[in-house]
Amino acid sequence: MEEATHRKILNGWKQISNHLDRGVRTAQRWEALLGMPVHRPALKDRSAVVAFSDELESWLSRIPTEVRNECVATDNRATYGNDDRNEILLRALDNLSTVVRQSCDLLSQMRALQERLRRSRSRRIASKPVPSLRRKPRSRVERTAFTGMVHRPGVR
Repeated sequence: MEEATHRKILNGWKQISNHLDRGVRTAQRWEALLGMPVHRPALKDRSAVVAFSDELESWLSRIPTEVRNECVATDNRATYGNDDRNEILLRALDNLSTVVRQSCDLLSQMRALQERLRRSRSRRIASKPVPSLRRKPRSRVERTAFTGMVHRPGVR
């Protein structure tokens, strides 16, 4: 009968972690990796949890402290290392998709500008007057040299 009076019902991870003097995430790891006794009334993996203080105390006495601490340390290395790497990879993927999108926009703008340039050139060529066959005026030195050659004896 004395055992029933020491039994407290702990509702939710916050009460369970407070009873264990650990963080919520640590309590969740212990349940997942070491089989800490937690009950789910809805019988679903991600539903609300309930635990009994006497079951938790009994479980704590059976599992050595080193095993619990090693479980947390191993999970921290694996979880946080992967989370950091995943976060970096997700950011890189997001940046890469932004670069691809902006490159596609730039390519379409470049093609539009090339088409406008092509049309502009074709209009300019069509509207350009036919060049006359007159000679361009020459410089004074060229005219003098040319005149001297034309007016030489024997040149007609």
